[in-house]
Amino acid sequence: MKQNKKVKLSASLEDYLEAIYLICKDDGEARSKKIKEHLQVSGPSVTEALQLLAEKGLVNYAPYESITLTPEGDELARDVLHRHETLRDFFIDVLGIDAKLADEGACKMEHAASANIIDRMVKYTKYLKIECKEYGCDKVNCFENYLKEKEKNT
Repeated sequence: MKQNKKVKLSASLEDYLEAIYLICKDDGEARSKKIKEHLQVSGPSVTEALQLLAEKGLVNYAPYESITLTPEGDELARDVLHRHETLRDFFIDVLGIDAKLADEGACKMEHAASANIIDRMVKYTKYLKIECKEYGCDKVNCFENYLKEKEKNT
């Protein structure tokens, strides 16, 4: 994914961008109340975050109006979502972690994982699909069998 002009955002502001993106995708627009519910935060927190994101040119925001992402905000939100989904899918598909736990972990780690790490995870997952297929098993079962075998030998 293309890197932006190095807009530095806190994990919290990245979460707001991701939430706005997902809400707009589902509802066509985002409203403060919906963002508040999605992120389980207070109304004043939403207002403060929206003001900061508007100052950075990432959202179009005016009180009591619908909220939309600017093109740069949309690009950043898609990047955050891509990192989140890649991490979540890696945890589920490769490591065999429960979906809820994987989603929670991905939400925390998405803010720290660089584009290079995410890219390597995607490539590794594709590699495993090919390798495991060659051995006639799926990647999660191959890993689970490996762990069981190691456990028996220790």
